[in-house]
Amino acid sequence: MSTARGLRVAALCLLLSGCLTPASLLPSPAQLMWALLKPMVGFDPNVVHLYDQPLIKSRMTALLGPHYDTALTLLKTADQLQQEGPLFFVVSRFTPIPEVAEKAGLVWNKDTNQLAVAILKGDGAQVFAEALQQTAANQVEGALAPAGPAWPTVMQAWLSP
Repeated sequence: MSTARGLRVAALCLLLSGCLTPASLLPSPAQLMWALLKPMVGFDPNVVHLYDQPLIKSRMTALLGPHYDTALTLLKTADQLQQEGPLFFVVSRFTPIPEVAEKAGLVWNKDTNQLAVAILKGDGAQVFAEALQQTAANQVEGALAPAGPAWPTVMQAWLSP
């Protein structure tokens, strides 16, 4: 009886290990985002439907909440997805809603998988950023997490105090 029970346990372990192996091969969210954005660099985000991609749209709506429509209206004036080091970004070229906001920028950091949006208004910039998740890949023992999101050069001028 104990031999049969041992065989059943061994068979169950073998079956479970077969189920877990494919799950461990799935790409991480950061890898999926990179695979989505990398081929789009240099293209108009409206032409490649960047803002309609579920991976982007779901993160933007969760991040921006009631500010989503304002940010999207501004971001739709961007003419290309750009890359600067690990940063992939779009920046509005003009404002179709001057009474609400002047500029907006959307940035995704490949190194931290952090999505951030800045909306520039007359009284300053409003910044929305996902919380950094400490993982083995981006955590160095004893290192401090960055104070906030990283911004491309083109946005730093209008985000600095």
